[in-house]
Amino acid sequence: MDQQEVNIWELGTKINVKLRIEFIDRINAAIKAQFGTKREAHAALSPYYEVPWASFKLRMKRGYPYFINLEIIYRLCKLLGISLEQFQANITAYKTRKGWNYVEQPKLPIRITPLFDMLVAHNIGDGTVVNCGGNRKPYFGYRQFDHRYRNLYLRKIEAIFGRIQYRSVYVHDEHTTRIYSPIVCSEIMFNLYGLTETSFKSEVARIPKEIFAKDWKHKLAFLIGIIIDEGNVDSCLISISMKNELIIHDLQRICTDLGYLTTMRKKGSLGMFCLYLLSKSLPKFYSDYETLILEYPEVDLGKKGVKILEFINRMSKPKLYIEGNKPKLLAELISGALTVNELAQRLNMTRQGARYLVKQLIRENKIELTPIVKFGKLKLGTHKYGLKVI
Repeated sequence: MDQQEVNIWELGTKINVKLRIEFIDRINAAIKAQFGTKREAHAALSPYYEVPWASFKLRMKRGYPYFINLEIIYRLCKLLGISLEQFQANITAYKTRKGWNYVEQPKLPIRITPLFDMLVAHNIGDGTVVNCGGNRKPYFGYRQFDHRYRNLYLRKIEAIFGRIQYRSVYVHDEHTTRIYSPIVCSEIMFNLYGLTETSFKSEVARIPKEIFAKDWKHKLAFLIGIIIDEGNVDSCLISISMKNELIIHDLQRICTDLGYLTTMRKKGSLGMFCLYLLSKSLPKFYSDYETLILEYPEVDLGKKGVKILEFINRMSKPKLYIEGNKPKLLAELISGALTVNELAQRLNMTRQGARYLVKQLIRENKIELTPIVKFGKLKLGTHKYGLKVI
């Protein structure tokens, strides 16, 4: 499927741009050749876009250092016979009118790559729509406590649009858990797929129907975005839990399209629905992911990808008698209490295999369960307990 592209003049309303000086020179030369004076050019522009003469004259000066209304240059290029592609190629920065944050070194036209659809997934998952009311346009905020995932969200935005210049330096604060997508980058998320603010509420969100018609890369990128925000990587499968049953069905359809085996069930009494990507499909999932990340490094699964690879490696290792791991498990516990998950990781076992040995050793009265408190909370492992040698 050919990659879709969005031109700057298709991006939305009230966009301002900065242009290379050489292009301003070219427009002014064309104005002189075709209209004689800037006042005549302004008169020709007025039926299409109204701007006071004084403002027009100021903005067309060679050394004008500020952003210019996109509509002025767009209409002038049409009047002067200058191609819009050349106009777009000479944009050095753009932003929403009256906005502070802007895109510099822009990537134009904007290519709708799999990273774009991954951002849509993030904005459904851990994203929020910020609406300040009045005449201001909504934009996206993304909350992520994992520093790496938070930075990857920004890298995805910049891979699609260009370098983001924020008015505030908060984005470089390693302690912040939030990052905001500039309005000019957020508006296209609504417009391209005909979405509204409600479309991004996780309780009622659906996968945009256009994504189902795209190739495997777009579908996988969307799925990975949801796994990062809403998924859990167990020792032998991936689970995605949400209260929205319909989007869980959508995700299952994506998995089926990608050739992954899944099962779905209602979980507990809280109205949660859970999609399980089964262990038999994890090698194919990870292989597809490795292919995708070569082209788009920003799809990085981070620590969850590490867990998936550890499981795949355990699957491929020679099967040993489980009794042989008992002494190893006891040796690990001599140095201190560990959870089942920690034991499984250290011994390169599945969590289920480690738990099986733990139960045997408890029956043999060689170890006991003891509560572990970490940072004021119980440390999760074997039913909120760690293990300790008696």
